[in-house]
Amino acid sequence: MIQKYWHFIFPLLMLALMVFIFCMSAQPADDSTVTSSRFATFAARHMLTNFREFDAADQEKIISGLTLVVRKGAHFSEYALLAFLCYLWLHRMKAGALLAFLASAVYSVTDELHQSLVPGRSCELRDVLVDSSGALCGVIAAFVFLSALYCLIHKEIQSWGTWK
Repeated sequence: MIQKYWHFIFPLLMLALMVFIFCMSAQPADDSTVTSSRFATFAARHMLTNFREFDAADQEKIISGLTLVVRKGAHFSEYALLAFLCYLWLHRMKAGALLAFLASAVYSVTDELHQSLVPGRSCELRDVLVDSSGALCGVIAAFVFLSALYCLIHKEIQSWGTWK
């Protein structure tokens, strides 16, 4: 019963993610920096047990470095998920993987152009490359996921790592 609705679910999830990406890109630079810094501060406090013992300058350096990682990690993971969902939707098409990658990469370009219109934000080729790398990994992950699912359903795996 649920199988006949899958072709609606993936586009809806993709659309929701695209709206989320658009909204995050619409944040002015100061708001975006605050959001990223909060995640970086949270990560620093939980990854470094003695973070609070560092002096303020060292804490600021750590948070600044982590903020860059958080920002680029967010770019990478958003587009990895977008391409993953897109490939799950298009995987029955002959060029589904290529279309999923290209659709995600093109959305990345439009997202960067959108950011150039937001106060304090800019359009950066580096972000398009990070986004596209995430999209490529998302397509690969979806392919591996679907391949494993196919083998499990058709019982073509005798045990993990041993193929029939």
